[in-house]
Amino acid sequence: MKVKQSVARPPGRRPRRGLFLTVALALFIVLGAAQIGLAAQGDSGPASPEPDGATPSPYSQLAPTDAELSAMPDGIDRYLSAHTLPSSAFQPANLVNSTKTASQDTVRPGEVFEYTIVIRNTGQFDIPVEMTDNLPAQLNHVDTDCVAFITDLCAFSNGTVTWRGTVTEGGQATVTIIVQLKSNANGGAQVVNTARIESAEQTFNRSDTITVDEAESSPVQLLPIALYGRLPDPGPVTLHVSEPNGQNAWLLSWTASDGAHGYDIQEAHNQDFSDATTTSVGSVSSQTITKSPSPNNVFYYRVRSRVGDQTGPWSNVGRVVGGYRDDFDDSSTGWAMRRSTYREEVKGFYENGKYVMQIVDRWDWGIVSPLRPAPRVPYAIDFEMRTVSQIYAHSAGMIFGGDWNGETCPPGTSFDEWYKHDNCFNHFYNTNTIYNDSNPNRVEFQLLFERIDRLQWCDDCGGSPMKRVGDVGDLERIGNVNPKDWNHFRIEVRQDSIRLYAAPAGQALQLEYEYNDTRWISSPYFGLFASTDVIDNLTWRFEYVQVMPLD
Repeated sequence: MKVKQSVARPPGRRPRRGLFLTVALALFIVLGAAQIGLAAQGDSGPASPEPDGATPSPYSQLAPTDAELSAMPDGIDRYLSAHTLPSSAFQPANLVNSTKTASQDTVRPGEVFEYTIVIRNTGQFDIPVEMTDNLPAQLNHVDTDCVAFITDLCAFSNGTVTWRGTVTEGGQATVTIIVQLKSNANGGAQVVNTARIESAEQTFNRSDTITVDEAESSPVQLLPIALYGRLPDPGPVTLHVSEPNGQNAWLLSWTASDGAHGYDIQEAHNQDFSDATTTSVGSVSSQTITKSPSPNNVFYYRVRSRVGDQTGPWSNVGRVVGGYRDDFDDSSTGWAMRRSTYREEVKGFYENGKYVMQIVDRWDWGIVSPLRPAPRVPYAIDFEMRTVSQIYAHSAGMIFGGDWNGETCPPGTSFDEWYKHDNCFNHFYNTNTIYNDSNPNRVEFQLLFERIDRLQWCDDCGGSPMKRVGDVGDLERIGNVNPKDWNHFRIEVRQDSIRLYAAPAGQALQLEYEYNDTRWISSPYFGLFASTDVIDNLTWRFEYVQVMPLD
């Protein structure tokens, strides 16, 4: 019998394997001293939580206890009860308290003022939102400022201001639009400006009205004066970078500087260009860059002009997210555990050119990730995986559409830092692939596709203390695979759908599943997932992960 080192567990975390039989109890007595010695030498487990961490969860009635879960027959209901909570237990995202206001009720022709749109979420889920504001003909756009937890787009184009991003549960996003009332606006006229707010669950408008002041304006209009000295030779340039194409190539282009003999291009992986390499080109205004996908897939660029030995100022900085690939031959590529239920028993590590996820106890799950972004949508994720344990309800899959706030994730090793942080992967998609040998005549993989909108710590719910909440689908059989060997999976993330393909490694892929709620696809972070049911000692191996732009 394997003797397992005992570790200290936080309050509310029940030991999930015990020695309940008389024979086992006798063995425990014999080995007790040895166990204590091992525990003293090893990891003592996470620090005890703060006193409020021991407060019973308000959601404890929603899931059965460990004993009740263990008594359930094999099946997906037991797995769901151990790992998820129903979305109905929480208030949905709600944006109806959003507002739009103008800084002035009455505005003189030629005067500058601003609109403030506050998008408020009073629900208990984060929600992706798009706000569009078609400016009335009487207004000139001056500037736009966007403040939000996640902003994917904040831009003005063709008369429309667009903000796209995520409004967190209980949080808000603020869009400030600075405008000028045109000098030919008619006195006494009313100007109505309307913002449209759209999410996956709600669509509505918010408007505000200003009145054109009829007061006589001064015949002297003061305009801002910008003084420019004679630009030095060589002059400044402006850089534009394109998105990568399906061959992982992109175009750098820049404005020409009169009289320039050539240009210097700097490429770096660090935003401060501390690791930059410089390439000099002739009097051209573009350069095509082609890269092999790699674990270091974020590039920064800037350009300057040259005249003889003199150089001009560096241009603006352009950022490109290219294709990603990791064959796990180098253990320094950054894959590490980002979310998990019990850190001593959910492990991820490099081993002989593969990445391994291992879980040594029941009901646990975890996510590993390099915290590298995927390229722009559409993109495809390819990976190969194999279950070593081959035990019922051991599962693994790919996580994508995940968020990250840029801070250390997880932030530390204490109980609260490890379990309850919200620095990354608070929402994501999960191609949870479950090994099912309940019928020995037909061993199969079953897909439990999950759109997770939040994680909820619930230490008194039974099963996993970290519950996943969102849209968890029905079990779907994955037909074109060999559950006992290596299989190739491909996920295509497109604007209108998510498609899962599968096949034994080396064989032609077939479409297995399609999902149409793409609310999280602008969140670019991805990773690997594994989880256990009632039976412990899970091991999955992963051959590679590749994430490439499509089309």
